[in-house]
Amino acid sequence: MDKRIVEFLKSKGVHIEQPWNADEAIKLWANWYAGYVDGFHRYQLYQGEKRIPQERKTLKMAETVCQDWADLLLNEKVEISCSDDTVQERLNMALQRVNFAVQANQLLERSFAVGGGFFIEYWDGTGVNIKYVTQDRMIPITYTSAGLIEAAFTSKQVVDGQEYEYLETHTLNDRGEYVVDNFLLREKNGSLTEMPAAFLQLHNVAAKVETHSSTPRFQSVRPNKANKYASDSPFGVSVFSGAIDVLKAIDNEYDSLDNEFTLGRKRIFVTDGVANIHVNEDGTTSPAFDPLDTAFYRMPEQNDEDGVPIVESNMQLRIAEHEQALQTQLNILGQKCGFGENHYRWQQGTVTTATQVISENSKMFRTLKKHELLLRKSIVDMARSLMEIELAYVDGADLPPDITFTVDFDDSIIEDTAEKKRMALTDYNAELISAQEYYRQVYSLDDQQAQAFAKQMQEERNAEQSWKNVEDEPPME
Repeated sequence: MDKRIVEFLKSKGVHIEQPWNADEAIKLWANWYAGYVDGFHRYQLYQGEKRIPQERKTLKMAETVCQDWADLLLNEKVEISCSDDTVQERLNMALQRVNFAVQANQLLERSFAVGGGFFIEYWDGTGVNIKYVTQDRMIPITYTSAGLIEAAFTSKQVVDGQEYEYLETHTLNDRGEYVVDNFLLREKNGSLTEMPAAFLQLHNVAAKVETHSSTPRFQSVRPNKANKYASDSPFGVSVFSGAIDVLKAIDNEYDSLDNEFTLGRKRIFVTDGVANIHVNEDGTTSPAFDPLDTAFYRMPEQNDEDGVPIVESNMQLRIAEHEQALQTQLNILGQKCGFGENHYRWQQGTVTTATQVISENSKMFRTLKKHELLLRKSIVDMARSLMEIELAYVDGADLPPDITFTVDFDDSIIEDTAEKKRMALTDYNAELISAQEYYRQVYSLDDQQAQAFAKQMQEERNAEQSWKNVEDEPPME
């Protein structure tokens, strides 16, 4: 949290809450996500005379964990639906315009790494748009146990070749509606200077935006995991925050496995007499072995007559022991990060991920559903905010309050969808469930959508039956 920006906000009369300082933790999580932590991956080893710089190899499993969760939660099979067909079409166009499928997946990956992130909706002058920022760019203003109420966000913006700090505050007015105030701050000599209103107007930056809505223009995206550092903090924690020691163990054993081949490679120790056995025509000697061949190591000539001139050294490699230890740590990592055992497998020199359908009583299923609780609300609120902005700027109208949004997550890894459809069809044929319930179970429709779809199907079946009745009539004589 940049103290200069905090002081600037205070100068504008914005009261800043002082929660747990997450900067150091976020920096640590970001380093593990990147796969390099100074002091661990780069260190010094004392070899009896002096300290030798060393660099530890890494499997970058923190990145893999975050990628796997992002792909499970937000993939191409996730559907965002609206109860109104016209609004649905506009929503689909807006999501495509902002590249939501790609950008949201990437934000989720980064957010699970550093503890959280945000969707921020706005009008960019030509259409609706979304900013995707991580929580290190958020300054909390007010928050409760229910979540973040008001906040400020920072980002970098280049104007006429000059980089500025873009600062926006999202606060509530007396009517309970959100107001967005925008600032451009220029850094000079270590301090931040606010650019005047004329500069913002010249570059199409609205100094103040009245949303006329109680729906926030930002939504939190983070792992559904308790913050053990500060229970009342608006900051989330990394999905691997409780597995740092396991990540260290994995990289230790992976690095040791690589060193096993380096230190255990074949060596042939030869004496000087044998190495120089080749005699040239002028009586001088030259190496009998290629001096660039690292398998040979020259030893001083020994006076001992019993000395062996050539000694072969074949170190025994401990590959099986290393792979077993590495697999043990991968199992622990899977448990600590919510996947359960056997999610990661060390096979043929690489880490593979289990792809089998998981059961509903597994740890991974329970964790997946827990993460979906937070993510579902964020996506629904994002879709509503996006359409409120779209209708307000394009149509000059409000989004009807009775319009609902739903999210259908990808359940193909959790259950056999074909089996689910078969069971629902059996129940429907046995008259145990209605057509509407069948549509709810198989197509994940809400009550309103299922009712409308059932009515539409019934009307189409009646129309088809009337056509058949006409076709079945006998020909006129």
